[in-house]
Amino acid sequence: MTEAATQRQLLAILGPVAGLHVERTNTGVAVDPRTGRHVRFGTPGAPDVRLTVAGRAVAIEVKSPRGRQSDDQRRWQAAHERAGGVYLLCRDAVATALEVASLAESWGDCATAENIRRRC
Repeated sequence: MTEAATQRQLLAILGPVAGLHVERTNTGVAVDPRTGRHVRFGTPGAPDVRLTVAGRAVAIEVKSPRGRQSDDQRRWQAAHERAGGVYLLCRDAVATALEVASLAESWGDCATAENIRRRC
C-alpha cells in the first residue's frame, strides 16, 4: 500500500473518534500563482499526522513498507520525544490505530481506546 493510501486509511479510522484531536500536517513547497515564487510551508521533518490523546502529544509519520525517515524526520522525532511526546512510525494503519488505542488506555482514557478499536 502507498504512503498516501495508508495515511487516508489512518485518518479515516482516527479522525471521527470522540476524545481525539487529529490533524494532518503538510510540509513542502508551492508556487505562488500571483508572483511565480516558490513558497515553503510547514516545518521540515514534521510528522504526517499529529494527535492529542488524553492530553498527550502523539506524532505519526506514515511510511510505505520500504520507506525510510529522512534526516529531518529523525531530528524532529528526537526533539518531540525529548519534550515528552510519543512518536509512531506507521506502515499499517490498523496496527498504528490499535497502538494509539493502547496508549489511550494506558493513559486512563478507556472510552477513546474502545472507540478506536471499534473503528478498526
